[in-house]
Amino acid sequence: MIAAAVALVAGWAAARRGEPRPESAALAGWAVVAMPVAAAAVGAVLVATIRWRRAAAVTRGRRRADEDVVLLADLIALGVAAGRTVRGALESARVHLHPQLGAEISALLIDMDRCGSGPAMLGVGGRLADLGRVVAAAATSGAPVAAAVAAHADRVRHARHSARIAAARRLPVRLLLPLALLILPGFVVLAVGPAVLQALARLAPIP
Repeated sequence: MIAAAVALVAGWAAARRGEPRPESAALAGWAVVAMPVAAAAVGAVLVATIRWRRAAAVTRGRRRADEDVVLLADLIALGVAAGRTVRGALESARVHLHPQLGAEISALLIDMDRCGSGPAMLGVGGRLADLGRVVAAAATSGAPVAAAVAAHADRVRHARHSARIAAARRLPVRLLLPLALLILPGFVVLAVGPAVLQALARLAPIP
């Protein structure tokens, strides 16, 4: 009776708040009262799942922003080769990149307006640190900025390709433990189990 009352109140409150599925709130309220242990376990699983998804989304966003650094270098090289300044190339490239990297570019553009392109590029940190040093060094030495940035993009792309190859080579070693603990025992049971059962059946006393 108490569980039904709690379910009705939870459903009514959810409907009043404008939630799309008030019956889910009613079911949750009933479960908390009727089966508190099971409800706590399900709630813990749901909370852990939500946190894991959020962490995975953050990790994917960071990875995409890191990968867009090479695209940024390519866009800067193209823009400078077409006659634009480094600042103009950065501003044009910002809209085509991941928002996290775009935020770093926006902060860099503010620093360039405040203290100049050279000092801002030389002092930039985060994902843009290596690119900033390359641009600053090219501008100081008088070397073509487009060629220097393109060479930097090629180096980063080659380094990441080498890292992926090294990770792929380590993959068989990392799979040995799951293979030994999860797959081989089941294979042994399926292969040896019928023979063992037949042997036990032969050894059983005949009634």
